[in-house]
Amino acid sequence: MLDLFLTALLAIVPGDALPPAPSGLSAPFHGELPPEPLPDSAAGRAAAAFIRAVNEGTPEAVRAFEEPYRSSAQQRVVTLDERVSRFAQIHADLAPLTVRRVVDRPEGPLTVMALAGNGSTVSMDFVPAAGEPGRVDGVRLAIGGPDVAPNALTAQQVADAVRAAARALEEGYVFPETGAKMATTVLSKLDQGGYDALTDDVALAAALTTDLRAVSHDLHLGVQVAPPRPAAEEHDPGAELRQMASDNFGFREVQVLPGNIGYLRFDFFIEGEDAEETAAGAMSFLRNCDAIIFDLRTNGGGSPEMIRFLTSYLFETPTHLNDMIDRDGNTVEEYWTLAEVPGGRPRAGLPVYVLTSGRSFSGAEEFCYNLKNLKRATLVGERTGGGAHPVRGEGIGGRLLLRVPFMRANNPITKTNWEGVGVEPDVPVSADGALERALELARGAAASVEHHSR
Repeated sequence: MLDLFLTALLAIVPGDALPPAPSGLSAPFHGELPPEPLPDSAAGRAAAAFIRAVNEGTPEAVRAFEEPYRSSAQQRVVTLDERVSRFAQIHADLAPLTVRRVVDRPEGPLTVMALAGNGSTVSMDFVPAAGEPGRVDGVRLAIGGPDVAPNALTAQQVADAVRAAARALEEGYVFPETGAKMATTVLSKLDQGGYDALTDDVALAAALTTDLRAVSHDLHLGVQVAPPRPAAEEHDPGAELRQMASDNFGFREVQVLPGNIGYLRFDFFIEGEDAEETAAGAMSFLRNCDAIIFDLRTNGGGSPEMIRFLTSYLFETPTHLNDMIDRDGNTVEEYWTLAEVPGGRPRAGLPVYVLTSGRSFSGAEEFCYNLKNLKRATLVGERTGGGAHPVRGEGIGGRLLLRVPFMRANNPITKTNWEGVGVEPDVPVSADGALERALELARGAAASVEHHSR
């Protein structure tokens, strides 16, 4: 779960007033690859500041990264104090990070591979913001085992991986025509020598991801270096649950704000009985409020089962939310709200508001899209990210894993979804101003209900 909330940890990085990269981040490591310096660029200096914050773990180091490199809008979404707290946990788990490989390409994210103090390899993608030179849109992190550092590939292995990816997309991508087009694109590039300069799996994964998304514009699609699977005798089935529980299953804050307005912020939709108990406790706490605000501004998605579970608190009778459709147009599964929920529901017709940002993605978008089209909530904030396709992993050689979107969401009302376009808010406002605006609307709605009930 650590790598999940790290994905949403950062940050818009201003192109001006960039501090110099801290020294000492490219120290020698124990392995075959020589260390590489971070590039003297906006993304490189952001990476240096980020790594320094992780390594030192002090409020001063975190502020030295947060304040110069993150937009004022995002500072309102997650407070600086909260980020300091998160960095302290990351520091305890991973520090010190030692840079051991850098993949810098103009058309995509800067990827930094680092060795963590616990022996794991940490992959960090510093993603440039579209249309905003000198800025990065976020930091995606994946934490693997000691052999997730880049592995050398022969020319034949590169070719085999590209061809395997092409086959998987032709046979499994949710839109067959687009899958075929992606396959043709990468095979043509392979034939023209476009992958000849790539000599390791990390570089190949990054290049394929960029090429495939250029055709599909599908942010769920990508290639990654998969961490090693533990041997069966070493696997601890309870470890993942303990990790999720230590992160409170993504639930960050629940409170009753002045005016008897309920506020619930959670950053992931995680399925399972323990996660549902946490969600039910939060909803029970808000049961007697006069309005509820769900804050999904930093929610990256997750399980459709948890989407169904939480949404069920807002409908008195089973209600059709969403369908999953395969590449042949067949309905694989229908999602309806539950007839009963633990702890009981808030009053019928309770005003509901959902806060959104450009970083609200995937399952968070389904939650928003379902409620908007059922006219059960008012969305306040920014257009969401635009990812509506569930994925499965396909091995394409060695440790390379292709994430293949194989189904699509289909709303029973609109007969479509939010893929590539996001969910448009009912009340457009910047992410940093969304809570204040929603509170105004909620208090007005609550006052109107109280007036008419007299």
